[in-house]
Amino acid sequence: MNQRFTCTLPVNSQNITLDFNLSYNEPGGYWFMSISDHDTGEKLIDGLPLLPGDYPGANLLGQYRYLNIGSMALVSATSDDSMPTFDSLGKEHFVIWSDNVD
Repeated sequence: MNQRFTCTLPVNSQNITLDFNLSYNEPGGYWFMSISDHDTGEKLIDGLPLLPGDYPGANLLGQYRYLNIGSMALVSATSDDSMPTFDSLGKEHFVIWSDNVD
C-alpha cells in the first residue's frame, strides 16, 4: 500500500514544500519513504527506511544534510523502540520533522 502526499514544512525559518511517497515492505516488515522537491519534481531521496534509532542515528536525514531539507526522526508513542507496523504508523509511531542539524 502506497501513501502519497504533499506537505509544506518550516525548516530554518523558511517553508519548503516536498512530495512524499510512503510504501510498506510486507516481507521485510518496515515502511520506507521517497521524497521529491514539489516545485521541480526532482527526486531527492529514494527508498529511505523508516527505522527507529538512538541519537545520533535517530536523525534519518543525517546523511542528506547537504539537501538542507531538515532533520527527521521516527518516534514511538509507547515506551519501546519497536518497528512501526503497517497499522501503527501515524497511530503509535510518528515521523517528527525539525530544522537542519549543524
